[in-house]
Amino acid sequence: MTKKQIFLYLSGLAILVAIAVAVVKLFLLPPSSIDIAAGPKGSYLYETAQIYAQEFEKSGVKVTVLETNGTLDNLSHVDHPDKLIEFGFLEGGAADRKDYPSLESLGSIAYAPIWVFYRSQLGDVFDVNGLKGKRIAIGYPAQGIHTNSLDILNAVGINAKNTQLIDIGSDDALKKLHTKEIDALFYSAPAEDRLVKTLFNDPTLKPLKWPDAEGIARNLREYHVLNLPFGAIDLANSKPATDMKVLATTITVITKKDTHSALIYLMMGVMDDIHEKPSILNAENEFPSDKDVDFPMSDDAEDYYKNGGKPFLQRYLPYWAASFLGKLLLILVPLLAIFYPLSQAYPALQQWYYTNKVNRFYDQLVKLEKRLDHHADLDRIKYDIQILRAEIELLIKLEKIPSMYTNLLYDLRGHVSQVIEQHGLQ
Repeated sequence: MTKKQIFLYLSGLAILVAIAVAVVKLFLLPPSSIDIAAGPKGSYLYETAQIYAQEFEKSGVKVTVLETNGTLDNLSHVDHPDKLIEFGFLEGGAADRKDYPSLESLGSIAYAPIWVFYRSQLGDVFDVNGLKGKRIAIGYPAQGIHTNSLDILNAVGINAKNTQLIDIGSDDALKKLHTKEIDALFYSAPAEDRLVKTLFNDPTLKPLKWPDAEGIARNLREYHVLNLPFGAIDLANSKPATDMKVLATTITVITKKDTHSALIYLMMGVMDDIHEKPSILNAENEFPSDKDVDFPMSDDAEDYYKNGGKPFLQRYLPYWAASFLGKLLLILVPLLAIFYPLSQAYPALQQWYYTNKVNRFYDQLVKLEKRLDHHADLDRIKYDIQILRAEIELLIKLEKIPSMYTNLLYDLRGHVSQVIEQHGLQ
């Protein structure tokens, strides 16, 4: 092998190694750290994100849980082009997908009931219409409950013209209820939320029992009507004191369209493990679900739901290894589909190439014989046939043709010798 050939081989190898490293770093290996936009500290969503973080870290992925003002704040964080925040929580009905074309959904994980509590001194408020003219806390504008409460109130004819709607959070609202500065509050959280139990056990407050829940849900299709049995919130204190209806949306997990597939499958597995259990308001395996989502489903999430869980590799291999092999297969399978037929055709192509190469010499030899038959310049023919013989010898010497085809050259050399001898061209 010449120095030039060695240099070319080493250069090619270096290029292949560089490409392989780039592919591994930029395409194959998933991130080792992520951010989740959660909600206010102490809220159900913030606590859920902390549980997610523990599960992710079992797979070697570090999670930063971001405290936010609410689910609409989560939406803007995940959608922001300059922020690498992969996941966030969103309350159903709080956002329009047209405003966020770069986001997708991973499905719903829990019901988000709309709790309405009012001061007991108001007497019995029969339905949501009974709040007209009152002072109502509807959450901060960045919270999903703010949008949802406005939708419900507007649907029954309650608005800022006939009612005082106050943009404050649940903690401030509870204080103002106790000081009689407001009359009612809207709050959204699963039935297991600590504040829900506190509100039910507060003797100065009463829950709205939503007798009009079915009517509202028929007009606002993003809402579900759930049954909350007697004592379900607090058995010891019999709260609620009677069976009641609950109007609810769902909480969904959102992500960017370009989030790494391995991260999505890992998140889907975490969602499945945490939310498949029954709760006060949902049955076992009701969540996570591909229903009740405000954004288009991620292709990976859709595959997860259709196939009933994680891909084969992720069930038996560590997160990073499953991702690496999965992506590697995506590259190798199409390449094999191309190269396998080529490998089968290669021997025939190689034989055609070298046979054609040798046949060109035969063409020259045939032309030389024709010139002899026509009594052309003998000295010129001798010169040309010696040049032809020298080229053949050089090919044999330099091993320009693989050994399995050198018999073609030796046969050619013999035929050249026969022509020389036959015509006395020595």
